[in-house]
Amino acid sequence: MLVILAAIIGKGFLPGVVLGLVLAVVLFAVNYGRIQLVREVSFGETYHSNVDRPPAERAALRSLGDAVQILRVNGFVFFGSANGLLERIRKRVEAGPLRFLVIDLRRVTGVDSSAVVAFVKVVHLAEASGFELVFTGVSEAVRKQLERGGMVTSQIVRFEPDLDRGLQRCEEVLLGDEAVEIAELDGDALAGMPAGLRPYLERVELPDGAVLIRQDEPPDDVYVVGSGRLSVEMETADGTRMRVRTVNAGVVVGEVAMYTGAPRTADVVAETPSVVYRLSGAAIERMESEDPELAAALHRWLAGILSDRLRDTLREFDALLD
Repeated sequence: MLVILAAIIGKGFLPGVVLGLVLAVVLFAVNYGRIQLVREVSFGETYHSNVDRPPAERAALRSLGDAVQILRVNGFVFFGSANGLLERIRKRVEAGPLRFLVIDLRRVTGVDSSAVVAFVKVVHLAEASGFELVFTGVSEAVRKQLERGGMVTSQIVRFEPDLDRGLQRCEEVLLGDEAVEIAELDGDALAGMPAGLRPYLERVELPDGAVLIRQDEPPDDVYVVGSGRLSVEMETADGTRMRVRTVNAGVVVGEVAMYTGAPRTADVVAETPSVVYRLSGAAIERMESEDPELAAALHRWLAGILSDRLRDTLREFDALLD
C-alpha cells in the first residue's frame, strides 16, 4: 500500500493503479505457489487399482511399491507450481530407479504454457531415466494444451481415463515382469482355501458378458474365481453404469452380502469367458452339520479376506485425507 501511495504521489493516479494491479498479481502468484497442490500417495501397500487380485499378486505389488510414484495434482498449474512439481520429480528419480510415474490431473482446472514446458521436461527425464509417464483423469481442455506442446501417446507417455485404470496398467506390467505364479484350483486348494471343500463346490462356466450376480438380489452364494476375469458394476441413480472393481482368478466374490444378509449391492459380470466355483448357502449349512471343523476353517478364511480388504480400504482412505 505504501508503494502504491508513493507511486500515486510521484507519478500520478493511473500509474499508481497499474503498479497496484501488477503487485497484486505478483502477490497472488507467490501465495498460490506456496499452496501444496501436489499430494503423493504410496503405491502397493496403501494405494492400488480396483482390480481385486489373489494373495500372491497383492504380495508382489506390495514389494514393488518403490517402482511407482503417484502424484495427485489440484487446481491451476502455472509457473509458480509447475517448477516445484518438476523439482519434486527430479529428486525422486535421483533417489532410486522408477518404473512408472503416475500424474493424476482429474482435479486440475487448467495449465499455462510454463506448466506445459515443465511436463515436456518430465517426458525428457522419463526418456533419459527409462520410466513410463502415465497421465490420468486429464480433461479435454488440458489434454489439448499438452498435445500442442508435443505430448502425445507414445512408448513413454500414456493417457488413461482415470487413476484406477492408470494404476491397473502399471500393475499388469509389473506383474508381467515379475512372472508371479497364481494358484489354480487343483484338488482342494485355491488361493489359501481350506482343504476338503471340493465336495461342496459347484463348477460354473460363464461366457463373456454373462451375469453371475445381479444388483438387489438376495444374498446366498459365495463364488471363487477359478479362471477368467469378472467386473463388479453398479448402476447410478441417473442410469450410468460404473465399474467398482475388477476381479481376477483366485479371488472370492459375494462373501460380504452372505454375512450381512443385505441385498447384493452390485452386478458381477464376466469380462472374459470364466470359470467360477459356487459355494451355496445350502452347502455351507450342510458343511456346518457334517464337518464343523471344516466349516470353522471356512469362516476363518473368509474373515481373513474381509479383514485384508478392510485394512486396504482404511489405508487408502487415510492416504486421501493426508
